[in-house]
Amino acid sequence: MGGSSAQVSSENLSQSVENQWAAEVRDYLLGRLSSKTRIETLKPPQISELTHAPVRRWWIFEGKQYAPLGGPLAQNWDEVTRKARGLKRTFNPRLRFSDRPDGIVDWGYTFARGPRRLPPEFVVRSSGVGLGEDEMGALRGWARWISQEWLEYAHNVGIEQHIDWSGLPLEEPGYATPDQLRRWAHTAKRSRWPLLRDVVAESLRSILEPEELDRIPLPSEREKLFELLCLVRIARCVSPAPNELRWLNAEMEDNTIRLDGTTCYYQQSLDRDAILATREYAGSLASAVRAFQVSTPRRVDLAFDFDTAQGGFDGLIVEAKSGRQGYEMTIPQLRTYRAARPRRQGSRYLVWGIVEGPGAPEATPDQVADLLEALADTDDLWLFSSADAIPIVLGAVLAREHN
Repeated sequence: MGGSSAQVSSENLSQSVENQWAAEVRDYLLGRLSSKTRIETLKPPQISELTHAPVRRWWIFEGKQYAPLGGPLAQNWDEVTRKARGLKRTFNPRLRFSDRPDGIVDWGYTFARGPRRLPPEFVVRSSGVGLGEDEMGALRGWARWISQEWLEYAHNVGIEQHIDWSGLPLEEPGYATPDQLRRWAHTAKRSRWPLLRDVVAESLRSILEPEELDRIPLPSEREKLFELLCLVRIARCVSPAPNELRWLNAEMEDNTIRLDGTTCYYQQSLDRDAILATREYAGSLASAVRAFQVSTPRRVDLAFDFDTAQGGFDGLIVEAKSGRQGYEMTIPQLRTYRAARPRRQGSRYLVWGIVEGPGAPEATPDQVADLLEALADTDDLWLFSSADAIPIVLGAVLAREHN
């Protein structure tokens, strides 16, 4: 019984730690300050306040899956506009004017318009089968608003911007007030049309129900969550908080995140031939690996390339190990990645093994300073630390450019 109780307690502790990691990652995505003690970036802070969660537009366009589309908005604009044109063709105003009393006449509205009209004009109620006025107004208003959101997001992250709304006449893309967005969302939620109910209303949820962003899914695997924790802790130190953030896709492979002055690569894949050409596979080893189809490490956990050198370095190459793995487990992969990853001639990198638990010894500012002092101006800097020491390491390295 005692062993079982201890196992449950250990599992609960592990889950609690993972929940804290997830909360810290989401804090970064939503533009909140992390509760984790850390050293702020040494670059000039951003003066403008964040007007929205940096990841909000990414979630609307690329992260969220919409049932009628079978995927995200960004990959299905043709389907969205096709469905919108189809709905427009069903538009059936609830009231229409006729020169004869055919159908169901709304006599109250007819008499209110005046009894002496020539020629006579009757107000006739429609069957109510197609898209109504409120629904049509919500669809057109949403299309105008979502076009403006997409225009700004696509421009900020550097992707194709055009949406073809032909067949659904719109004004120019534009902004909307919160009251307008709430009204459109209310109409869309009550609609029987899937495009309105499951696309229009769902796309507005992160605006009107910000708590939805707190539920952005993160990987359940502990090792991947730990890698993302390292990613955001490093990002906070090397770049100002982003106003617009294009986050990682569902496949979580070969993702690139563009920050101010920095490009971050998550799970970057390397060419196998480049790996086998390194000194780690010199001699007959490379031939044997090919002959026996032996797998090789091919994905760099994290890499950061700086637009301009920071602290005398052009970027970072990181191997992150969760659980009880020690520093020694990071060395073989880092040696391979350092040699095989493409880089500019003469560039210098911080080659960094990060583990979940503290190693022996843990990185300290003095220790990092001593390593830097003994380093040649053309050499990469090797370092090892726990995830908790990430701000300490970067604070010591990046401080050099301010001395």
